[in-house]
Amino acid sequence: MSSSYRKVYVALGAGAALFGLGARAHAANWEFLPRLQLGGTYNDNYRMAQTSADKLGVYGPFIDAQLSAQLISQTSTLDIVPEVHSTYYPNDTADQSTDEFLTLNGEHKGQRSDLKGLARYSNETVINSVLVPATFPGVALGQTVGGTYGRVSTRNRRQRVELAPEYTYDMTQRAHLDLQGRYDHVNYSNNASNGPIQEIGYQDYTGRAGVLFDVTDRSQLRVLGVGARFQPQLGGHDTNRYGVDLEWDHRASQIMHTYVRVGANRLDANTALGTVTSNGFTGGAGVEWRYQVTQVVLDVLRSLSPSAAGAVVTDDEVRFRVLHAFAPRFSGYIGARGLRLRSASNRPGLTIDGEDYYTAEAGVDYQITMNYRIEGTYDLTWQRFQGEPSAASNAVMVSFIYQPLSQYEPLPQLTGIPQERY
Repeated sequence: MSSSYRKVYVALGAGAALFGLGARAHAANWEFLPRLQLGGTYNDNYRMAQTSADKLGVYGPFIDAQLSAQLISQTSTLDIVPEVHSTYYPNDTADQSTDEFLTLNGEHKGQRSDLKGLARYSNETVINSVLVPATFPGVALGQTVGGTYGRVSTRNRRQRVELAPEYTYDMTQRAHLDLQGRYDHVNYSNNASNGPIQEIGYQDYTGRAGVLFDVTDRSQLRVLGVGARFQPQLGGHDTNRYGVDLEWDHRASQIMHTYVRVGANRLDANTALGTVTSNGFTGGAGVEWRYQVTQVVLDVLRSLSPSAAGAVVTDDEVRFRVLHAFAPRFSGYIGARGLRLRSASNRPGLTIDGEDYYTAEAGVDYQITMNYRIEGTYDLTWQRFQGEPSAASNAVMVSFIYQPLSQYEPLPQLTGIPQERY
């Protein structure tokens, strides 16, 4: 980890500690929830080689350890989660890695306001940052992610800092001011715009401001103006984005949750040919069903996202997941995810190599006791860049998980919801 990112890591942790000590003085409650996962894995094409001769199969044990320190009061919550993920491959020691993560998530509610904030730091191999999981853990219905474009055939590491504050204020009983911000800072150990790496660090700033209307007790309508700026570190195109989003959110019952979003956007990109302007549409539609023993999620989205290609890309994505409890202690799930990344404009000076990415996962989970369980998964991953052969891999994993339950949250209806980070 570079010294600058170590400073960020320490600063985030120190800030959280100070915030926590202050909140503790106001009679808040601490809760510490560890999670330890030990297991073994095998992958027949770890670096997604496009030819059989270049395929590299790896196998070996791994460990994932995290500690959630939750600070809870009547009006505020704070969750501090440091995490370490380490792999060991006896047949390929060059590819084994230790990845570091720190997540801070907080919320403070006033009489008429609600302030939320998310801060996340990660230092990980591109294998984990680029090849996103099929089960999209930690991603809410309709949430856009982005930043996934890249190759894994060459060893590289990504350091990323994310900040995402949100603020709502009740102007009336039904109308609410809605402010959202996001900052992404991405850096690669090897930054390059040509050759085998083709991964460029960047900074991306996004702001949204508008109004949220409670149409009914179960429906909300959100109108937001959007402004963003993308700045790659090496080459690429500085890009300004302006637009407006209209989103309808409806909870028909405790079981069913749906949303529909449409948006119009304008891009101004600085290229070697001058400023290139393009217009485009974004949006999404999705539904989530939560039954007593089954959960189903289906989501289709189009967004404009920052990328390691040095340009803003159009990200078309489909997500699907089903989780079902076959018995009180035994559950299984399947998940699938497809991404289609293309240049935001076909005009000269903005074209990039498009990427198609599909992945599917199936798993089972057996709860031995309240705090211990066993999990087994199978993953299929397929990737192709325009004008190049495709690559595919198969992976299996078996693991043992220790994870105590929270005393402040209700018992989960289902076990086995995938726990991987995004």
